[in-house]
Amino acid sequence: MGGHGVPLAPGPHYFRKDPVLQKQRLTFAAAALGGLFVLYGGATYWAGVKAEETLEEQHRMLASLPLFKVKSHTYERGWFSSQETTELVFNRRLIGPYEGMLPDNIRPLLGSTIRFTNIVKHGPFPGFSSFDLRPARALVTTQFDMSDSTRKTLALFFGDKEPITVINRLGFGGGGELKVNVPAFDYQEALSGVKVKWQGFNLAVNYQQGFKQYQTEADSPSFSLEAASKGTVHFDGVRYVSDIRPGATGVKLGTSELTVGNVQLNWKDSIPYSIKLNDLVYLLTRMHVGEFINPSGEFKPSSVTLKGLRYQIVTSEEEPYVDSRGKLGFDTFSYNDQVYGPMRLDVSANHLHGPTLVKLDQAISQLPIEGMDAATLRKSYIDTIKKYGIPLLENDPRLVVNDFYLKMPSGEATLKGQLALKGFRETDLKDPLLVLKRVQVNAAVALPRLTLENLVVTQARNLFTVDQSAEDQPNLNEIDDLAKNLLDSQLSQWTEQGYIQLDKGQISTRINYQNGELRVRDKRVSLPWEEKDVPEGSAGTGQ
Repeated sequence: MGGHGVPLAPGPHYFRKDPVLQKQRLTFAAAALGGLFVLYGGATYWAGVKAEETLEEQHRMLASLPLFKVKSHTYERGWFSSQETTELVFNRRLIGPYEGMLPDNIRPLLGSTIRFTNIVKHGPFPGFSSFDLRPARALVTTQFDMSDSTRKTLALFFGDKEPITVINRLGFGGGGELKVNVPAFDYQEALSGVKVKWQGFNLAVNYQQGFKQYQTEADSPSFSLEAASKGTVHFDGVRYVSDIRPGATGVKLGTSELTVGNVQLNWKDSIPYSIKLNDLVYLLTRMHVGEFINPSGEFKPSSVTLKGLRYQIVTSEEEPYVDSRGKLGFDTFSYNDQVYGPMRLDVSANHLHGPTLVKLDQAISQLPIEGMDAATLRKSYIDTIKKYGIPLLENDPRLVVNDFYLKMPSGEATLKGQLALKGFRETDLKDPLLVLKRVQVNAAVALPRLTLENLVVTQARNLFTVDQSAEDQPNLNEIDDLAKNLLDSQLSQWTEQGYIQLDKGQISTRINYQNGELRVRDKRVSLPWEEKDVPEGSAGTGQ
């Protein structure tokens, strides 16, 4: 201080920083930064290890699909990122018997290799480089390998955009979110007059570890194809949602719903067809049936419109039983000037033994089906069902048609009823008549007479015109007249006997089968094995 007590002004030394303290601060900052780097590096390495476990689990699920075979699979794990490459080929031994059903230009594609690469960025912040700070175990981007010619073709539609984008965000708990996007495009060919407008496709799947529980949402807003000389195809409003979870019995529970707003088909040329229904039945059931069920002919130039298609299935359980209910319907279906609809179908499968369903599904999925002939495979299915499926029959299962309604130009078709198995035991298999006594049927059905007539005529034509290459073809008018006369005779006889009711072109009846007795509109009908036991004066045998 000066003589008057005034404080002295600070000198230059007052602002001088302590070099030791400054060095300590820098050391602490560097140590903290290094610690954070080591910590993040360790977390990234751990996330990479766990991501590999999740992707390996998903690969095993893919490899278990019977449609494909894994040609090669590699996983190269790094510290901050990894790369997984997979090559798939179609299982030709599985689909070989059905290749003949495919168009010639599609068949060679079955021998091609599907190759894709997953680029895996490790967490805990795998999207940091793109300013995405959401934490995750890993961020997986899928790249599909395509030939130059394929990419050149796709570029005509999608331009510089990737034809398909697949991103799989792996959560820390083993689940994740999978998103698939196919971009929109608008394509035109001036010379041919072809126009294609596609408004894209989006799929999002939120899944838990092992895909045991997942929610799915898929949308395809619209697609239009216009070929000036051929016709047009259009659909819009396609949406699918599901919520699936595991039940206590092991059966997958939840809901699935599909809606389609509008489908339109118009074609200007006649299109010949020969539908191999016997091949389709064999594909689905491994059972051989005759070619007489195969319809053939040609589609005349036509216009088809389907509006308001909807489908829903709900599966629930009350341990140990599972109930499943499915609904299908549409508002209108138009074929040229013929309009059908509305249509609704509501069907339930109730009181199904859940543990048996799981065992049966596992046993069937493990059957060796590659390279097996139809007879051997059919026997394997039957043996498996006999071995694992009996408890399903012993627990009183029921199939219920809650409602079926279809409005047609010729009238209305309705059906309500149920098919049940009551009190069945495995020992009943030794006596077929005892098995039939366990069956219970109750149904009420009505349909237009003209519809039944058309079905009979069509079946008669298919029966007598199997060989389209034969020189001498039967007269279709004579076949139609024969079928109509036989149907008229049979319907008249059933009406007189009281088995059916004819009212304003509608045929209706009620069927009840219980304790081995068949009744049609409350009239007893003797079955072939019990005709001799029918008391004198009863209604007699239905013809």
